[in-house]
Amino acid sequence: MKPEFVKYLQQDSILIVDCDTKKKVLDAIVAHACTRCTMDEDQIREAILKRERMMTTGVGKGLALPHIRISGFPSPLVIVVVCRNPITDYKTLDEEPVKLAVFFAADERDPEAYLKLLGSISSRLKEDNVIPSILAAGDDRKKIFEILSAE
Repeated sequence: MKPEFVKYLQQDSILIVDCDTKKKVLDAIVAHACTRCTMDEDQIREAILKRERMMTTGVGKGLALPHIRISGFPSPLVIVVVCRNPITDYKTLDEEPVKLAVFFAADERDPEAYLKLLGSISSRLKEDNVIPSILAAGDDRKKIFEILSAE
């Protein structure tokens, strides 16, 4: 069975970026998220920054999971960001640079959908060789999508 989060992921929501700071990565996420939902840029940026102030979303092993819940968010959204340059200022739990960020957003009034997304993304990315395979795929969005959606 395909991971739950894949139904909210599209190939063009896989971003390959040359960012070199956490701020630039988050800005790329905000800019793309605005093209995928009816929320405005300021709402999304404010929610992301608020979440980051609570605790870093840099979970370690090169991975960041920025995520937000906003009242009235139209439907869950997933954006995958492959960083060509390691993001050294992300302040991860293991102090390693971020190479992959998976952003997700959902309506705060639907905590079940939010937790399903989190669990599905976390489970898939914990599997052996998934993150290294994504990073090895380079700019091939189709290959990255296939890796993430494999059963």
